[in-house]
Amino acid sequence: MEFQNVFLLFRRLSGLQKEDSLKFRFLCETAYDYILAHLKQEASLDKCGSRLEFAAAALAYYRWILWSLTESGDDITVGEISVKPSSQKIEYALHICRQALGDIADVFDSDEFVFEGV
Repeated sequence: MEFQNVFLLFRRLSGLQKEDSLKFRFLCETAYDYILAHLKQEASLDKCGSRLEFAAAALAYYRWILWSLTESGDDITVGEISVKPSSQKIEYALHICRQALGDIADVFDSDEFVFEGV
């Protein structure tokens, strides 16, 4: 798992240019650290590195959407990208994040319990 790959995937998900994305690098760093901290001991980074990178990027993207919406109640513009408060964007980001975390469930040790329905 390489941090630079996480950051590049985050940039692709967010649509931010390199210069604009640098101020949100900390979101990628915390997501990267979170994924590494919750890996099962038997997890092989060689075998599942790309899945882990995408999960960290998806988590950073979700956090970025939340950050963007809470930073101001109005539209936020970063470079040429404009983010408008939208529950649809939050749901989309959450769906990507949950899907990515689900894809690493075999190597991810989480304390969280999720009950989605019967």
